[in-house]
Amino acid sequence: MFIMRILRPLALLCAASAWGADSPAEFFELKVRPVLAKNCFSCHTQSKMGGLEMASRESLLKGGKSGAAIVSGKPEESLLIKAVSFEHERLKMPPNGAKLADGEIASLREWIKNGAVWPDAPSAAKSKEYVLRPEQKAYWAFQPVKMPQPPVVKKVAWPKTPVDRFILAKLEQNGITANAPASPTALLRRVTYDLTGLPPTPQETDAFLADPSADAYRKVVDRLLASKRYGERWGRFWLDIARYSDDKLNSTMEEPAPNAFRYRDWVVDSFNADMPYDTFVKAQLAADHMNDPKLLPALGMYGLSPEFQDDRVDVTTRGFLALTVACAQCHDHKFDPIPTKDYYSLLGIFNNSQYKEYPLAAKDVVSTYEVKKKRADDEEKSMKDFLQRQGDELAFVLAHRTKDYLLAAFGRGPKDGLDPTGLDSETLERWRKYVKRKEHDHPYLAKMVAAKDGDGLEKLAQEFESLALTVNREKKEIDEKNNITLGGSQKRGDLSQANLASLERDKYFLWRDLYGAGGVMFYGDKKIDRFLSGEWKRHLDMMRTNLETDKKAVPEKFPFLHALADKEKLNKQKIHVRGNAGTLGDEAPAGFLTVLCDDNQPKPFSKGSGRFELAESIASKQNPLTARVMVNRLWQWHFGDGIVRTTSNFGVLGEKPSHPELLDYLAMKFMESGWSMKAIHREILLSAVYQQGNADNAAFAVKDPDNRLLWKFNRKRLDAEALRDSMLYVAGTLDEAPAGQAKPIDEANHKRTLYGYISRKKLDNLLTLFDFPNPNQTSEQRVATNVPLQRLFLLNSPIMLNVVKEMVKRLEATPEHRRIEETYRLLFSRAPKPAERQLGDSYVARGADAWPEYLQVLLSSNEFLYVN
Repeated sequence: MFIMRILRPLALLCAASAWGADSPAEFFELKVRPVLAKNCFSCHTQSKMGGLEMASRESLLKGGKSGAAIVSGKPEESLLIKAVSFEHERLKMPPNGAKLADGEIASLREWIKNGAVWPDAPSAAKSKEYVLRPEQKAYWAFQPVKMPQPPVVKKVAWPKTPVDRFILAKLEQNGITANAPASPTALLRRVTYDLTGLPPTPQETDAFLADPSADAYRKVVDRLLASKRYGERWGRFWLDIARYSDDKLNSTMEEPAPNAFRYRDWVVDSFNADMPYDTFVKAQLAADHMNDPKLLPALGMYGLSPEFQDDRVDVTTRGFLALTVACAQCHDHKFDPIPTKDYYSLLGIFNNSQYKEYPLAAKDVVSTYEVKKKRADDEEKSMKDFLQRQGDELAFVLAHRTKDYLLAAFGRGPKDGLDPTGLDSETLERWRKYVKRKEHDHPYLAKMVAAKDGDGLEKLAQEFESLALTVNREKKEIDEKNNITLGGSQKRGDLSQANLASLERDKYFLWRDLYGAGGVMFYGDKKIDRFLSGEWKRHLDMMRTNLETDKKAVPEKFPFLHALADKEKLNKQKIHVRGNAGTLGDEAPAGFLTVLCDDNQPKPFSKGSGRFELAESIASKQNPLTARVMVNRLWQWHFGDGIVRTTSNFGVLGEKPSHPELLDYLAMKFMESGWSMKAIHREILLSAVYQQGNADNAAFAVKDPDNRLLWKFNRKRLDAEALRDSMLYVAGTLDEAPAGQAKPIDEANHKRTLYGYISRKKLDNLLTLFDFPNPNQTSEQRVATNVPLQRLFLLNSPIMLNVVKEMVKRLEATPEHRRIEETYRLLFSRAPKPAERQLGDSYVARGADAWPEYLQVLLSSNEFLYVN
């Protein structure tokens, strides 16, 4: 065959970026500056520890004693990334041992990869009180939504709905005419893909072409909106906003979220049921306050979120309001009227909410599981505590002979008057390897390494022993203080959020090398056994046996919902000055955004965490943003671009609406319809502007090169889900039954891609290759790329080859003289042209391999990959 199978592995190498469409400055303010402020600035601004200052991009490029901290565009070569990832053999940052969360490291990687843009921070405010200026409040996005009068147009026969008059008025102003209508087959294929993510069947095409009624197309729209496929297609768009995934962000291990699919399915069902959008919003924020158990799965939007509350502020404000409120985390927003206090008012709402699992099983099932699981967990904790105590005691004992081990490691023995009797051989070998290292992360061994015979080696070894004992004692004292700060919690999220004390840098690295996991004097589970005897060893063996028995007795966990609930004890939120949790400012009571409140005076929320009041504030007809933002998203998902192209940023840095009156018209219709998304679909899909063709016009392209005036319909490439689903469909292997728990997207999985496993840790290769968004942050749109690896996938992927094989089987029942015609009907929703038929007949006559090769060529064609 002509397929170059040797290239097949290359299709798996794609590493195309799937991050959202933030500007570099926004990304820094949202994702990078807060991480640096929380973890780095205290040691690397004025203090310049290690010679490194982190006050600007230039200072990072200059670096410190260990060299440049970043290499612009190359995160894998950047010392900063190696240090925070704990991948550098010496440097592990921050020095308190609490590694940055995976999402924070990923943000730093992406920032460096994209050039490490570092906008200047604004100067400190002259007044503590934030004053909202009249011109800020007058910005278009903050004005009330009003129903505009559709404009008068000259070409009165063209509009099919009021939508068209707004479009046509601008076309006429610019001397541009709209395209002729799309052909019936092109229109049917367009609207079917648009609403379902799949092509029309040949039977649906035939029925549409045979229907002479004036409302034939309207009936198609209604049929598609009533299909369960509609929710599967449009629910997936919302899951991009909600940054849905089926696992937790954990770089050290696989950590699935076993019931994540319940939120995914709730979103799909909500779209299919045309749930009012205001209810849809409120349920995801505060279903636990709405007295309707059927809404509880909606809380998965936050119950399944990445680890940080600031992410929740970001997804809430960008997703529902199209405002980048998280940019106000370290200072008042540089562009939009959002004071830092507003950010912390919202952060406090989520800090006073906690993750909660809502059981979906009988009480006795839940109780049995919890009792047995607690017993196993308690047994495991007891064993770990015992091992920790024994390990600490052993390290304490060994540390008191540090001098002897050091001298022996440096080659001193009986000839020097030293007695190495009683030194543990394994520990001694560890010391020997340690002192032979070329570099250490602390300076305390430098003098001993440099010392020669007679140069006071014994005195230096004694000093090192004293220091080792002191450092161990200081570390224990700091751990006790941190345990009090954390309230005893050791959860990853709590550890990463807390402002913890730590040893000074050099002492921490000494402690880590001697006492930390893998340290010279560290003996953990299994390794410590040979030091135990008598009752201690018997006790450890008994705990291991009991733990194994208890774990086997734990039944499979009951089904549950990943959700949120208010904390029982609510805390007062204070502003973190310049984003530093260690420097607290004024209190920021829970409340709504200043610019969206009457008289610019937020009323403090008083019900629990404030989530329900926040939900009501967002899903309000008085809010000028919510309806505009959602109808703009619906428009974008139909046309490729929103009326406001920056669909998650209606702020000053975002683009202005191309048709502001149309945006308000749709927003008002949305609210008047009872927040019905299907009503807006009909308003858009029945318009002439949606039904027009996509023919080019050179003169119009000069006047409007981006087609912002919509004089033609934009051609769209199939996204990752539509491409894979269409391949399975034409092969006859697509399984459209509900899927339940997500499964890997492999050759054995024939479910719709919506139901495939979405990982925060490592996204599926096929999805990455075809521009699926990063599930670690809210994504407003798919950024389509066109790279050689995509073509190599179509040539060599096992998925593609299997589709061809199944298509051959599917078409075997079709008479040979009709196979090409049937293929065109399946793939392109049309019959082949005479020249295409002749070319196909000529090609497949070449031999047995020609037919599957011919099918693969058609599957790889632009007509299959794009929708006109």
